[in-house]
Amino acid sequence: MNRRNFIQNSSAGIGVVLVDPFNIYSSQNIESIQNELPKFRVRRLTSGPKHHFFGYYGMSPWNRSETKMVCLESDFQDRLPEPGETADIGLVHSENGDFTPLTKTSAWNLQQGSLIHWNPLKPDSEIIYNNQIGNELVSEKLDVDNGTKSVLPRPVSAVATEGKYALSLTYGRLSRLRKVVGYANAVDPYANEAHPEKDGVFRIDLQTNETKLIVSIAEVFEKSVADYPVLAKRHMWFNHTVINPAGSRFLFLARTRDEDNDLDSAMFTANMDGTDLRMVIPFGTGVSHFGWRNNKEVIATFTPPGGKKMKHYLFPDKTTDYRVVGDNFIIGNGHCTFTPDARWMATDRKTKESNSQSLWLFDMELNKGMILCIKPVNDKKYFSGDIRCDFHPRWNPSGDKICFDAIDTETGSRQMHIVEFLKNNT
Repeated sequence: MNRRNFIQNSSAGIGVVLVDPFNIYSSQNIESIQNELPKFRVRRLTSGPKHHFFGYYGMSPWNRSETKMVCLESDFQDRLPEPGETADIGLVHSENGDFTPLTKTSAWNLQQGSLIHWNPLKPDSEIIYNNQIGNELVSEKLDVDNGTKSVLPRPVSAVATEGKYALSLTYGRLSRLRKVVGYANAVDPYANEAHPEKDGVFRIDLQTNETKLIVSIAEVFEKSVADYPVLAKRHMWFNHTVINPAGSRFLFLARTRDEDNDLDSAMFTANMDGTDLRMVIPFGTGVSHFGWRNNKEVIATFTPPGGKKMKHYLFPDKTTDYRVVGDNFIIGNGHCTFTPDARWMATDRKTKESNSQSLWLFDMELNKGMILCIKPVNDKKYFSGDIRCDFHPRWNPSGDKICFDAIDTETGSRQMHIVEFLKNNT
């Protein structure tokens, strides 16, 4: 791929990393490009010796007013949690990175944390996170100001930014079929069923605690098997529910494993009551990461039928009208997520040749992009596998900061990092 990188760093730590996707810029007009794309600072927020991370992408560690940040703190990162082992959930000072513990959870993993969300009904003061009480997986609501707790009947997999609903998956099935996103000691109630009728995506009313199965695994199987008959021989599970900004529709992956034990997935979208279920990306495409750009458009990384390479594709919900984002610039897979105004997309990339990860920014209006950060991963076990540390970029509500998890190159610990975009490029 032809591209040119232009890097400018000042003594104040301000950086601009420009990547020319179309190879049309020259050294004579670098200054004009820099005036169009933002300047920024990258800094490590938290510090060791303990590990601090938020987990997944597509949700924000900041509360609505951006006065508080939340994350997990763990004693280890070199293995998956064992049953009963806990991590602390607490507040992080947004400037000095100091961590103040609030509570503990035994429902967590290194990939997704405990899926902490700020409650849309109390978006500045209450978090929702997964926990285990006795033998039951639940989620808890915690007022971070006064410590008041209440229990929701199921663990959450997504919480609406607006609205009153959360979604839930059966983490015992995830633990059995894809341990990296499951919880220790979780049990699959339908382990002997390949396509259970009583399991799938559940909806939780955050006001009443009413819980309802809205899309079953059996329903998705029946909708898919005629065009993809190999599903009849495979156990299916659901993964990665994401609700659109308005809280009106959600997406999720239906996943299986092929004969080589590799993931084979399809993406579906549906209304928040489970109606109008649509397959928007078929099986056999390697669909991997995704998010809503707005209420009607979805971004996803996959290889479309007849295609040769995985890319970032944008398409209207309920359609297969795929359009490449950042062609010849954004390479391969990545955890893609948009600012609230839908203009800027952040994504990440892993480069095996250098054992490094990079954070990328793309301007959907100018059709131009830049690399924000490149970090080596010195210990390969954190580059891939069940204890890997993905960047998982996530935006603040104002859309001028990105938080990401990364291995600190000095200490080897897992820590939160911040990208700050500078106002007026100064």
